[in-house]
Amino acid sequence: QKQNLTMGNGASTTEDEQQEEVAVTEDSGVYLSEDLQAKVLADFQSKHLRDEWENRQRTILAASNERVARDEQRRVELEQQLGAWRAQNESTQSQLDTKIDGLNARFADIAVEVQHDAAQIENKIGAGPKFSQGDNCLNARAQVTACLKDSDSIRKCDGFVDILENCAKKAVVSN
Repeated sequence: QKQNLTMGNGASTTEDEQQEEVAVTEDSGVYLSEDLQAKVLADFQSKHLRDEWENRQRTILAASNERVARDEQRRVELEQQLGAWRAQNESTQSQLDTKIDGLNARFADIAVEVQHDAAQIENKIGAGPKFSQGDNCLNARAQVTACLKDSDSIRKCDGFVDILENCAKKAVVSN
């Protein structure tokens, strides 16, 4: 024996629809029609999926915001380090420029002093040996160079060195 009960808002559905949606039997509980079961399941799954998707989006957005904040913080730190490095570099460059200017001035002073001293010595003892313009002892120099390049012992080149030495003495004494 079947007994039909209506559940829910009777004004929104007809009695036949209500009877179809909910049927109670003596041996079991409440049965929902297949369409209603599908709709309830779809609504539940849809809501569950939406909730999961929203949670996932919130998680992704939070991770992205954290990453952006870390990147911004790191950028600020790097800019501060770059500023400090540039200030230190400017200070170091300034110190180096000052030292270079001082050394250039000192070099110029010493060069003038050496020229003056050389002029005084030349006036005192006379002019030094003058070398003729041209290729003094060119052949002897070439022979020594070739010998030193090809030889594994300097002693093998002693003869060429003697020839170069005699040539140099002649050039200095004759001039």
